[in-house]
Amino acid sequence: MKRKRKNRSKTRLTLYERIKRKILTTLKRLIFLFLIGCIGIILLLIFHKDDTIKLNDTEIKLYIDSADKISKGKLQVNWKYLAAIDYVRYKKDISKSTDVSIQELGQTFLENTSKENKYKLLNLEDGLKKLSFTDSEKEKAYKYVEQLDSIGLVPNNLRKDSSSRKFIDELSPKAIELYNNYGILPSITISQAILESNWGKSDLSVQANNLFGIKADNSWKGKKVTMTTSEYYNSVIKDNFRSYSTKSESLDDYGKFILNNKRYKENGVFNSSQYIDQAQSMENAGYSTKQDETGNNIYADLLIDIIKENNLQLIDSKVQSQS
Repeated sequence: MKRKRKNRSKTRLTLYERIKRKILTTLKRLIFLFLIGCIGIILLLIFHKDDTIKLNDTEIKLYIDSADKISKGKLQVNWKYLAAIDYVRYKKDISKSTDVSIQELGQTFLENTSKENKYKLLNLEDGLKKLSFTDSEKEKAYKYVEQLDSIGLVPNNLRKDSSSRKFIDELSPKAIELYNNYGILPSITISQAILESNWGKSDLSVQANNLFGIKADNSWKGKKVTMTTSEYYNSVIKDNFRSYSTKSESLDDYGKFILNNKRYKENGVFNSSQYIDQAQSMENAGYSTKQDETGNNIYADLLIDIIKENNLQLIDSKVQSQS
Protein backbone atom coordinates (compact mmCIF):
# COMPACT_ATOMS: atom_id res chain seq x y z
CA MET A 1 0.00 0.00 0.00
CA LYS A 2 2.81 2.39 0.91
CA ARG A 3 4.53 1.70 -2.40
CA LYS A 4 1.48 2.63 -4.41
CA ARG A 5 1.10 5.96 -2.63
CA LYS A 6 4.72 6.81 -3.45
CA ASN A 7 4.15 6.20 -7.16
CA ARG A 8 1.04 8.35 -7.19
CA SER A 9 2.99 11.21 -5.57
CA LYS A 10 5.64 11.00 -8.26
CA THR A 11 2.92 11.03 -10.93
CA ARG A 12 1.37 14.18 -9.49
CA LEU A 13 4.77 15.92 -9.34
CA THR A 14 5.53 15.10 -12.96
CA LEU A 15 2.16 16.48 -14.11
CA TYR A 16 2.80 19.73 -12.21
CA GLU A 17 6.19 20.14 -13.82
CA ARG A 18 4.73 19.56 -17.27
CA ILE A 19 2.08 22.24 -16.72
CA LYS A 20 4.70 24.61 -15.35
CA ARG A 21 6.92 24.06 -18.40
CA LYS A 22 4.00 24.74 -20.76
CA ILE A 23 3.18 27.98 -18.97
CA LEU A 24 6.81 29.11 -19.05
CA THR A 25 7.12 28.19 -22.73
CA THR A 26 3.95 30.13 -23.57
CA LEU A 27 5.17 33.17 -21.63
CA LYS A 28 8.52 33.07 -23.43
CA ARG A 29 6.74 32.95 -26.79
CA LEU A 30 4.50 35.87 -25.85
CA ILE A 31 7.48 37.91 -24.65
CA PHE A 32 9.35 37.06 -27.87
CA LEU A 33 6.39 38.10 -30.02
CA PHE A 34 6.01 41.30 -28.00
CA LEU A 35 9.66 42.19 -28.53
CA ILE A 36 9.41 41.42 -32.25
CA GLY A 37 6.33 43.66 -32.45
CA CYS A 38 8.14 46.52 -30.67
CA ILE A 39 11.12 46.20 -33.01
CA GLY A 40 8.76 46.22 -36.01
CA ILE A 41 7.04 49.40 -34.83
CA ILE A 42 10.40 51.11 -34.25
CA LEU A 43 11.61 50.14 -37.72
CA LEU A 44 8.33 51.36 -39.22
CA LEU A 45 8.75 54.74 -37.54
CA ILE A 46 12.35 54.97 -38.73
CA PHE A 47 11.81 54.04 -42.35
CA HIS A 48 8.23 55.28 -42.88
CA LYS A 49 8.13 58.74 -41.33
CA ASP A 50 5.01 60.90 -41.69
CA ASP A 51 5.19 62.47 -45.15
CA THR A 52 2.43 65.03 -44.76
CA ILE A 53 3.14 68.69 -45.40
CA LYS A 54 2.50 70.79 -42.31
CA LEU A 55 2.18 74.58 -42.26
CA ASN A 56 1.14 76.74 -39.35
CA ASP A 57 -0.88 79.96 -39.75
CA THR A 58 2.23 82.16 -39.73
CA GLU A 59 3.86 80.11 -42.49
CA ILE A 60 0.66 80.11 -44.58
CA LYS A 61 0.44 83.90 -44.31
CA LEU A 62 4.11 84.25 -45.25
CA TYR A 63 3.65 82.24 -48.46
CA ILE A 64 0.44 84.07 -49.41
CA ASP A 65 1.95 87.53 -48.84
CA SER A 66 5.24 86.66 -50.57
CA ALA A 67 3.44 85.22 -53.59
CA ASP A 68 1.29 88.36 -53.79
CA LYS A 69 4.35 90.63 -53.68
CA ILE A 70 6.04 88.93 -56.62
CA SER A 71 2.70 88.80 -58.48
CA LYS A 72 1.82 92.49 -58.09
CA GLY A 73 1.56 94.17 -61.47
CA LYS A 74 2.20 90.83 -63.19
CA LEU A 75 0.23 87.57 -62.91
CA GLN A 76 -0.89 85.60 -59.86
CA VAL A 77 1.68 83.06 -58.65
CA ASN A 78 0.22 80.08 -56.75
CA TRP A 79 1.47 80.20 -53.16
CA LYS A 80 0.78 76.49 -52.66
CA TYR A 81 3.21 75.62 -55.45
CA LEU A 82 5.90 77.60 -53.65
CA ALA A 83 5.19 75.96 -50.28
CA ALA A 84 5.23 72.45 -51.78
CA ILE A 85 8.49 73.11 -53.64
CA ASP A 86 10.16 74.48 -50.51
CA TYR A 87 8.99 71.45 -48.55
CA VAL A 88 10.87 69.30 -51.06
CA ARG A 89 14.03 71.36 -51.55
CA TYR A 90 14.46 72.11 -47.82
CA LYS A 91 13.64 68.50 -46.87
CA LYS A 92 10.59 69.52 -44.81
CA ASP A 93 12.49 72.19 -42.84
CA ILE A 94 10.21 75.04 -43.86
CA SER A 95 11.92 77.34 -41.32
CA LYS A 96 14.62 77.95 -43.96
CA SER A 97 12.10 79.86 -46.09
CA THR A 98 12.11 83.66 -46.03
CA ASP A 99 10.12 86.36 -47.75
CA VAL A 100 13.05 87.00 -50.10
CA SER A 101 13.66 83.32 -50.93
CA ILE A 102 9.96 82.74 -51.59
CA GLN A 103 9.77 85.73 -53.93
CA GLU A 104 12.86 84.51 -55.77
CA LEU A 105 11.20 81.11 -56.17
CA GLY A 106 7.98 82.79 -57.33
CA GLN A 107 9.91 84.56 -60.07
CA THR A 108 10.57 81.11 -61.54
CA PHE A 109 6.92 80.94 -62.58
CA LEU A 110 6.91 84.36 -64.29
CA GLU A 111 8.45 84.75 -67.73
CA ASN A 112 8.82 88.19 -69.27
CA THR A 113 7.66 87.76 -72.85
CA SER A 114 8.14 91.27 -74.26
CA LYS A 115 9.69 94.70 -73.79
CA GLU A 116 6.32 95.95 -72.55
CA ASN A 117 6.68 93.78 -69.44
CA LYS A 118 4.06 91.29 -70.53
CA TYR A 119 4.31 88.11 -68.55
CA LYS A 120 3.55 84.44 -69.02
CA LEU A 121 2.60 82.41 -65.95
CA LEU A 122 4.03 78.89 -65.89
CA ASN A 123 2.09 75.90 -64.59
CA LEU A 124 3.53 73.59 -61.92
CA GLU A 125 5.02 71.09 -64.36
CA ASP A 126 6.91 73.76 -66.30
CA GLY A 127 8.07 75.38 -63.09
CA LEU A 128 9.47 72.09 -61.77
CA LYS A 129 11.28 71.50 -65.07
CA LYS A 130 12.80 74.96 -64.83
CA LEU A 131 14.04 74.09 -61.33
CA SER A 132 15.55 70.82 -62.66
CA PHE A 133 13.59 68.69 -60.20
CA THR A 134 14.08 64.92 -60.49
CA ASP A 135 11.09 62.66 -61.12
CA SER A 136 11.09 61.70 -57.44
CA GLU A 137 11.13 65.36 -56.35
CA LYS A 138 8.34 66.19 -58.81
CA GLU A 139 6.23 63.37 -57.41
CA LYS A 140 6.67 64.71 -53.87
CA ALA A 141 5.83 68.28 -54.94
CA TYR A 142 2.60 67.17 -56.63
CA LYS A 143 1.68 65.14 -53.55
CA TYR A 144 2.21 68.11 -51.24
CA VAL A 145 0.16 70.42 -53.50
CA GLU A 146 -2.69 67.90 -53.33
CA GLN A 147 -2.41 67.75 -49.54
CA LEU A 148 -2.70 71.55 -49.40
CA ASP A 149 -6.10 71.51 -51.13
CA SER A 150 -8.07 72.44 -48.00
CA ILE A 151 -5.30 74.44 -46.30
CA GLY A 152 -5.55 78.20 -45.93
CA LEU A 153 -6.16 81.05 -43.52
CA VAL A 154 -9.74 79.86 -42.90
CA PRO A 155 -9.54 76.08 -43.53
CA ASN A 156 -13.16 75.45 -42.50
CA ASN A 157 -14.28 77.43 -45.55
CA LEU A 158 -12.08 75.32 -47.83
CA ARG A 159 -13.39 71.87 -46.95
CA LYS A 160 -15.12 70.28 -49.93
CA ASP A 161 -18.26 69.63 -47.89
CA SER A 162 -18.53 73.18 -46.49
CA SER A 163 -21.30 75.54 -47.64
CA SER A 164 -18.66 78.19 -48.36
CA ARG A 165 -16.70 75.91 -50.70
CA LYS A 166 -19.91 74.89 -52.45
CA PHE A 167 -20.86 78.56 -52.99
CA ILE A 168 -17.42 79.30 -54.44
CA ASP A 169 -17.53 76.22 -56.69
CA GLU A 170 -21.02 77.19 -57.90
CA LEU A 171 -19.90 80.66 -58.99
CA SER A 172 -16.43 79.77 -60.31
CA PRO A 173 -17.32 78.63 -63.88
CA LYS A 174 -19.27 81.80 -64.63
CA ALA A 175 -16.64 83.96 -62.90
CA ILE A 176 -13.96 82.43 -65.16
CA GLU A 177 -16.18 83.09 -68.17
CA LEU A 178 -16.46 86.76 -67.17
CA TYR A 179 -12.68 86.96 -66.89
CA ASN A 180 -12.23 85.54 -70.37
CA ASN A 181 -14.87 87.93 -71.77
CA TYR A 182 -14.18 91.14 -69.84
CA GLY A 183 -10.97 90.82 -67.82
CA ILE A 184 -12.60 90.91 -64.38
CA LEU A 185 -10.60 88.50 -62.23
CA PRO A 186 -12.54 85.50 -60.88
CA SER A 187 -11.33 86.31 -57.37
CA ILE A 188 -12.84 89.79 -57.60
CA THR A 189 -16.17 88.55 -58.98
CA ILE A 190 -16.52 85.84 -56.33
CA SER A 191 -15.32 88.01 -53.42
CA GLN A 192 -17.78 90.75 -54.36
CA ALA A 193 -20.58 88.18 -54.51
CA ILE A 194 -19.56 86.86 -51.08
CA LEU A 195 -19.40 90.34 -49.56
CA GLU A 196 -22.51 91.81 -51.19
CA SER A 197 -24.76 88.76 -50.70
CA ASN A 198 -23.33 87.34 -47.44
CA TRP A 199 -22.50 84.05 -49.18
CA GLY A 200 -25.84 84.07 -51.00
CA LYS A 201 -27.84 84.34 -47.76
CA SER A 202 -28.89 88.00 -47.85
CA ASP A 203 -32.54 88.90 -48.38
CA LEU A 204 -31.70 90.53 -51.70
CA SER A 205 -29.90 87.42 -52.89
CA VAL A 206 -32.59 85.01 -51.71
CA GLN A 207 -35.56 87.04 -53.00
CA ALA A 208 -34.09 88.51 -56.19
CA ASN A 209 -30.95 86.45 -57.00
CA ASN A 210 -29.06 89.74 -56.83
CA LEU A 211 -25.58 88.73 -55.70
CA PHE A 212 -23.89 92.10 -56.22
CA GLY A 213 -26.25 94.68 -54.76
CA ILE A 214 -26.70 96.38 -58.14
CA LYS A 215 -29.41 99.04 -57.94
CA ALA A 216 -32.23 99.48 -60.44
CA ASP A 217 -31.55 102.95 -61.86
CA ASN A 218 -33.44 104.58 -64.74
CA SER A 219 -31.47 102.58 -67.31
CA TRP A 220 -32.75 99.24 -65.92
CA LYS A 221 -35.74 97.82 -67.82
CA GLY A 222 -36.12 94.54 -65.96
CA LYS A 223 -37.77 93.48 -62.71
CA LYS A 224 -36.86 95.18 -59.46
CA VAL A 225 -37.42 94.93 -55.71
CA THR A 226 -37.31 97.49 -52.93
CA MET A 227 -34.95 96.59 -50.10
CA THR A 228 -33.24 98.18 -47.12
CA THR A 229 -29.51 98.73 -47.55
CA SER A 230 -26.62 100.38 -45.73
CA GLU A 231 -24.58 103.34 -46.99
CA TYR A 232 -21.19 104.57 -45.81
CA TYR A 233 -20.55 103.52 -42.18
CA ASN A 234 -23.95 103.21 -40.49
CA SER A 235 -26.57 104.93 -42.67
CA VAL A 236 -29.58 102.78 -43.64
CA ILE A 237 -31.82 103.58 -46.62
CA LYS A 238 -34.44 101.93 -48.81
CA ASP A 239 -33.73 101.62 -52.50
CA ASN A 240 -34.71 99.74 -55.66
CA PHE A 241 -32.54 96.83 -56.77
CA ARG A 242 -32.39 94.69 -59.89
CA SER A 243 -34.14 91.33 -59.73
CA TYR A 244 -33.01 88.24 -61.67
CA SER A 245 -34.46 84.82 -62.37
CA THR A 246 -31.20 83.03 -61.59
CA LYS A 247 -27.79 83.64 -60.07
CA SER A 248 -26.29 83.13 -63.52
CA GLU A 249 -28.29 86.13 -64.80
CA SER A 250 -26.98 88.17 -61.89
CA LEU A 251 -23.39 87.29 -62.81
CA ASP A 252 -23.93 88.11 -66.49
CA ASP A 253 -25.48 91.48 -65.65
CA TYR A 254 -22.67 92.25 -63.20
CA GLY A 255 -20.08 91.74 -65.96
CA LYS A 256 -21.98 94.01 -68.37
CA PHE A 257 -22.51 96.58 -65.60
CA ILE A 258 -18.76 96.85 -64.97
CA LEU A 259 -17.93 96.87 -68.67
CA ASN A 260 -20.49 99.51 -69.67
CA ASN A 261 -19.83 102.00 -66.87
CA LYS A 262 -16.86 104.05 -68.07
CA ARG A 263 -15.73 104.92 -64.54
CA TYR A 264 -14.40 101.36 -64.11
CA LYS A 265 -12.24 101.63 -67.22
CA GLU A 266 -11.12 105.12 -66.22
CA ASN A 267 -9.98 103.80 -62.82
CA GLY A 268 -7.94 100.96 -64.32
CA VAL A 269 -10.10 97.95 -63.52
CA PHE A 270 -9.39 96.33 -66.89
CA ASN A 271 -5.67 97.13 -66.72
CA SER A 272 -5.24 95.16 -63.50
CA SER A 273 -3.88 91.63 -63.77
CA GLN A 274 -3.66 90.96 -60.03
CA TYR A 275 -6.44 91.04 -57.46
CA ILE A 276 -4.96 93.58 -55.04
CA ASP A 277 -4.73 96.20 -57.80
CA GLN A 278 -8.15 95.36 -59.21
CA ALA A 279 -9.82 95.50 -55.79
CA GLN A 280 -8.42 98.97 -55.28
CA SER A 281 -9.58 99.99 -58.76
CA MET A 282 -13.09 98.81 -57.92
CA GLU A 283 -13.08 100.96 -54.78
CA ASN A 284 -11.65 103.97 -56.63
CA ALA A 285 -14.39 103.62 -59.27
CA GLY A 286 -17.00 103.90 -56.52
CA TYR A 287 -18.51 100.42 -56.61
CA SER A 288 -19.23 100.67 -52.89
CA THR A 289 -19.40 103.42 -50.28
CA LYS A 290 -18.36 101.18 -47.36
CA GLN A 291 -16.37 103.08 -44.75
CA ASP A 292 -15.04 102.45 -41.26
CA GLU A 293 -16.01 104.49 -38.23
CA THR A 294 -13.39 107.13 -39.02
CA GLY A 295 -14.67 107.65 -42.58
CA ASN A 296 -11.96 105.73 -44.42
CA ASN A 297 -12.97 103.69 -47.47
CA ILE A 298 -12.53 99.99 -46.74
CA TYR A 299 -14.12 98.19 -49.69
CA ALA A 300 -10.83 97.12 -51.30
CA ASP A 301 -9.49 95.84 -47.96
CA LEU A 302 -12.64 93.80 -47.39
CA LEU A 303 -12.35 92.16 -50.81
CA ILE A 304 -8.64 91.45 -50.36
CA ASP A 305 -9.26 89.81 -46.97
CA ILE A 306 -12.00 87.59 -48.40
CA ILE A 307 -9.79 86.55 -51.31
CA LYS A 308 -6.85 85.65 -49.06
CA GLU A 309 -9.01 83.81 -46.52
CA ASN A 310 -10.62 81.63 -49.19
CA ASN A 311 -7.69 81.16 -51.63
CA LEU A 312 -9.70 82.80 -54.40
CA GLN A 313 -6.48 84.15 -55.95
CA LEU A 314 -5.61 80.57 -56.84
CA ILE A 315 -8.52 80.54 -59.28
CA ASP A 316 -6.91 83.57 -60.95
CA SER A 317 -3.60 81.72 -61.05
CA LYS A 318 -5.16 78.67 -62.66
CA VAL A 319 -6.84 80.55 -65.50
CA GLN A 320 -3.84 82.83 -66.09
CA SER A 321 -1.47 79.88 -66.37
CA GLN A 322 -3.76 78.42 -69.04
CA SER A 323 -3.84 81.60 -71.13
